[in-house]
Amino acid sequence: MTLLSEIGAKRQRLTDLSVVIKATTQECSRHIGRLVDSGFIRKDSSGFYETTSLGRALLQLLPSYEFVLTHKRFFLNHDLSLLPKGYLSRVGELSGGEYVGHFSQVLELIKKVISTGREHVWLLADQPLVVGPSIGPTFFSRDIPVRLIGENIDRKVVAETKSSLPHSEVALLPKVSVALAINESLAGVCFPDSEGKIDFGGGFAGTDQKFREWCSDLFEHHWSRSRKTYPS
Repeated sequence: MTLLSEIGAKRQRLTDLSVVIKATTQECSRHIGRLVDSGFIRKDSSGFYETTSLGRALLQLLPSYEFVLTHKRFFLNHDLSLLPKGYLSRVGELSGGEYVGHFSQVLELIKKVISTGREHVWLLADQPLVVGPSIGPTFFSRDIPVRLIGENIDRKVVAETKSSLPHSEVALLPKVSVALAINESLAGVCFPDSEGKIDFGGGFAGTDQKFREWCSDLFEHHWSRSRKTYPS
C-alpha cells in the first residue's frame, strides 16, 4: 500500500513512484496497473497518477486495519465489535500509542493518569477504578474535576468520593464493556475479552493527540448516555 499512500499524498508520475518503492519502472508499472484495475487510482491527462474517491476511502480505513493486524495476537482474544458504532473504524487513531502487556503495567498506567492530571481526570470501567474517602491524596489536587463512570457504585461510596473530591461527578451505566483512564496529556484503554468482560491484563496507552482524542470521544459517548448519581 506504499504506492497508494504516496499517490494519496500527492499526484506523481511513474518514474517518481518507482524511485519511492526502489523498483524498476517496469516493476512499478505492474503494481500501478493493479491499483488502476482495482479502481483505487487513475492516470490524468498530464501523466500523473491520482487517487479516486474509492482510493481515498481506503486510505482513511487503512490505519485501522494496520493497527488491528499489528496487534493480531491481542485482538484474536478481544472483541472490538462491542465498541459503539463508529469507533471501530477509527481504532487506527490508537496507532500512536503503545501496547501495555501486563496487569501491573495497566495498574501503574491508571495511577499515573490520576497522579499527573492537572486539568481533569476521567475514569470509565465496569467497576469503579478509584472510590472512597482515601482517594483524595492520590490526585494532584482535591479540586481537580474528576468524572467516574461504572456499572455499580454504592451511594455511600459516591458520597465519600464527593467529600474527598468536591468537583467529582459519578455516573452509572447498565453495561460497560471498555475501560478508559484519561487526563489532558495521557490516556489508556482496555478492551473486552472474547466473552465481553473487560481485560485489565493488557491494553494500550498513548500521549499523542489522536490517541487521546479517540479515548476522550469514547468517554464522552458513554458519559452522555449515563445516569448521573451526584448530586442526587
